[in-house]
Amino acid sequence: MIVTHIRQNFSASFYPRRSEWVAAFTLFAMGWMLSANPELMANAKTQAYNLLQMIAPQPVWSVCLMLFGMGRLSVLLINGAWRRSPYMRAGMAFLSCFLWTQIVLSFAPTFGFAFILACGFLGMDLLNIMCAMSDARTVDHAHARGNVGEHQ
Repeated sequence: MIVTHIRQNFSASFYPRRSEWVAAFTLFAMGWMLSANPELMANAKTQAYNLLQMIAPQPVWSVCLMLFGMGRLSVLLINGAWRRSPYMRAGMAFLSCFLWTQIVLSFAPTFGFAFILACGFLGMDLLNIMCAMSDARTVDHAHARGNVGEHQ
């Protein structure tokens, strides 16, 4: 019964939030990639990683990206399976924008594919913030009207 509840609620909330899932998984995957390729930033033939390395060394970026990506995936899972959490989703998307901004600024000097892709993810997370806050407004109005069961 619990598994059925989780499956039904998750499947109903996954599709409208797929861009949030993609952004969260991408952050986690970038952290994993940095841990699987420990010399990537040091052996790069471009200066694309200089800004990131000025902030923190590659192992720190790896751990931060994986932990943050996993945290964001957890918020999305909880949102889809048990309880609506639009404020947490908006907060995680907002914090993700900090990471995307660092990546965008780091790849700006090369002005290549990675720069454009990072800009795309930054823009997508800005839209995710607006969508999550719209969901928050809907949930808040439902609470105010007393229709909590319909939106929880």
